[in-house]
Amino acid sequence: MVVHKINFPIYGIIVVLSVLIGCIYIYKNLRKEGIDKKLLLYYFFMFVAFAFICGKIYTILVNINEGIDLLHAGLSAYGGLLGVVLASIIYEYIFPCNKKIIKYSILSLPLIYGLSKIACTIVGCCHGIPYTGPFSVKYIDVLDEFVFPVQLLEVILNLVLFFILNKFKDKKNITYISLLVVSIVKFLTDFLRYDHIHTFITANQIFSIILL
Repeated sequence: MVVHKINFPIYGIIVVLSVLIGCIYIYKNLRKEGIDKKLLLYYFFMFVAFAFICGKIYTILVNINEGIDLLHAGLSAYGGLLGVVLASIIYEYIFPCNKKIIKYSILSLPLIYGLSKIACTIVGCCHGIPYTGPFSVKYIDVLDEFVFPVQLLEVILNLVLFFILNKFKDKKNITYISLLVVSIVKFLTDFLRYDHIHTFITANQIFSIILL
């Protein structure tokens, strides 16, 4: 499959919608748990702020040799997810909610990340290793060769993971199990990323290990 450049801000729109859908999921579940609306408003402010700032900081860190500043840095989906985890932990410390905030924030990660990778699939960022087999894709304005559709694989894996984990959301230790599985899936799929050709271990894999 050959993909041409789209002259439309589709990436930003999809990422924003992914975060919005994730917030709706978290809100509905926390309201069922009896969490006050005002407390949830405070949390979602932190959620968006931490996701945005950490997403930019992560981009700067993984491209540190390019001298990108905070203003011009793009948003990293994985950095944003790390921001969500950090926001939920800090929020629970300030406003204890019996770890419900952390639980549903972690459970939302594969949903938000999976949906956001649709944007990467369309525009060609975070593309896969050189590959000419079934479902291979060529991004005309990004790379002059066919590559593995790792973004699409991440979409499928993470959305399947989200639905499976939510089947067991009332089980003991589901928060830790979810974080464990999400980290492992991200670690393994990164082997199929183009960046992995030039390095033994990628920044994504390092942060996946830290998350573990």
